[in-house]
Amino acid sequence: MLDYHALYEQYRPLLFSIAYRMLGLAQDAEDVIQDVFVVLQQHNSGEIANMKAYLCKLVTNRCLNEIKSSRKTKTTYIGPWLPEPIVTASEGNPAEALALQDDIAYAYLVVMQRLTSVERAVFVLRETLGFTFEEIGEMIGKSTVNCRQLFSRSKRKLDVQKNDAGVPIAPLKPEAEALSASFSAAFRVGDIASIVELLSENTILLTDGGGKVKAAVNPIYGRDRVRDLLAFSISRYLRDGVIRSVSVNGRNSFMVIHAGKPYAVYALGFTPDGSAISRVYVMMNPDKLHNAARLLERPS
Repeated sequence: MLDYHALYEQYRPLLFSIAYRMLGLAQDAEDVIQDVFVVLQQHNSGEIANMKAYLCKLVTNRCLNEIKSSRKTKTTYIGPWLPEPIVTASEGNPAEALALQDDIAYAYLVVMQRLTSVERAVFVLRETLGFTFEEIGEMIGKSTVNCRQLFSRSKRKLDVQKNDAGVPIAPLKPEAEALSASFSAAFRVGDIASIVELLSENTILLTDGGGKVKAAVNPIYGRDRVRDLLAFSISRYLRDGVIRSVSVNGRNSFMVIHAGKPYAVYALGFTPDGSAISRVYVMMNPDKLHNAARLLERPS
């Protein structure tokens, strides 16, 4: 008889990496995994020749269905839709942080939204998890040739933007790490002049409030406009909030706490050469700050 708990512990990291990359929502990814294991327990396990491939197939197709059903919600979403950040303690497990940096960096998730759901599935399964096109075809019900075409198309969509500052640096260059630390330090003390020096001329700031809180509903373009919004935000945060260092998808950053609850989580994107900050992502939608809230609930 199968030990489902042991199977869950063994395959959960892999399945989460697929679901989170595809959905961009950590809690939804966890829900998909739970649903898949319910299905597994109802299935005749003796008929499963390759457990890893079987579970990946279930998760991938469940994610495709989730994306299809949520398409209307995204169309009517108020303001930019950003992925849910994974917020952990800044002094957390170094190995886990490195895995997040390499695999599911926040800027990577943002860029993935450029792909269709099927392109995303093929790209994730092939580029990041190393499945063959034959295996991927069996998982999503496409031919091997079709999977190759989908993968090439997804690569072109991203490669066309290879000099776009929104494409993440992988691995993150030391210069970018230093920029992130300098941005956090300047933000914490309200040093706007130092922050401006870190921004590229064409910096873009994206804020996701989801219509639940007051936030910019359009992207903010250009260093000067980004500076003005950051200056306004910082003046409020320093007066009414607390700024705490955290790790966002494995990279050092910070969140703003107001009235004992997470109010905003910041993540950054960098120019291709790592010389300046090109994207500032601000998550303010409370529905996407649950794991940040759980972090605050843990004893320090």
